[in-house]
Amino acid sequence: MTATLARDRASVEPTLRFRRGPKAQGRWRTIVAWSVAAVLGLAMWEAVSLASGQWVPSLSEVGESLLKVLTSGATITEGIITLRRVAVVTLASVAAGVLIGLAAGFWWPVRAFLRPVLVIGLAVPDLVYIIMAVLILGATESSGLIAVTIAIVPLVANVVIGAVADRDIRLDEMARTYRFSTVDYARHVVFEQLKPALAAALKTGFAFSWKLVVLMETITMPNGIGARIYEGFRFLRPQDMIAYAVVFIVVMKVVEWAIVRPLSTVRS
Repeated sequence: MTATLARDRASVEPTLRFRRGPKAQGRWRTIVAWSVAAVLGLAMWEAVSLASGQWVPSLSEVGESLLKVLTSGATITEGIITLRRVAVVTLASVAAGVLIGLAAGFWWPVRAFLRPVLVIGLAVPDLVYIIMAVLILGATESSGLIAVTIAIVPLVANVVIGAVADRDIRLDEMARTYRFSTVDYARHVVFEQLKPALAAALKTGFAFSWKLVVLMETITMPNGIGARIYEGFRFLRPQDMIAYAVVFIVVMKVVEWAIVRPLSTVRS
C-alpha cells in the first residue's frame, strides 16, 4: 500500500508542478515587463530632459523634490485634507447616483424625465460645474464639493440604469409567483443582479472623485494637494508639481487596493 501511495504521489507531483509553472512564469513575466517599461520610461524622460535644455526637469531634480515632499510635515496635512474631500465626494456621488439610477431604472416616468437631464449632465465639461458653483455659491470648500459631486452623479447613475434595464425579468415573475416580500425581492432578486453594477459604480465614483477634487483644489482652494500642484506651476517649479502628483497617485492607488477593491469585490 505504501508503494502504491508513493507511485500515485510521484505521478501527481509533475502534474501539480506543471499547473503551478505557468502561473509562476506569468508573474515573473509581468514583473520583468514592468521593470523593463519603468527603466525605458525613466531613460526616455532623462533623454527628453537633456534635449530640452533643462526645461523638462531631470530625474535628479524630481528625486530631490520628491524627497523634500516626503519629509515635509505639511505634505501629510495637505494629503489628509484632500483624502477627506475625496471620501466625501465619493460617498455622496455614489449614493446619489445609485438612488437616481434605481428610480430611473424601475419607473419609466422617472427615466423619461431624467434621461435628457443625464445626457446633458454628461456633456457639460467638469470645469463648468466648478466655475458655476464658485460664481453662484462662492469660492468655498462646500461649493467645490457640490460641483464635483454633481459632475460625477450622471456617470454613476448611467451605470446603474443600464444594469437595471438588463436584469432578468423572469426572476421578477418568479418573485411574484412565490409572493416575495419587498425586502426579500430587493435582497435576493434585485441586489444579487445589481452587485456587479454597484461595484462598477463605486469604482467609477472613486476614480473620478480624486481626479476632479485635485482639479477643484487647483482652481478654488488654498490647501490640498491640488493647491500645492498649482503653487509649483505658479513658481515655475515643474519638479514640485511632478513630486506632489507622484505622491498623490501612489496614495490613491493604495486606497483603491486596500479599501475600494475589497468593498467592490463581487461574491456569489
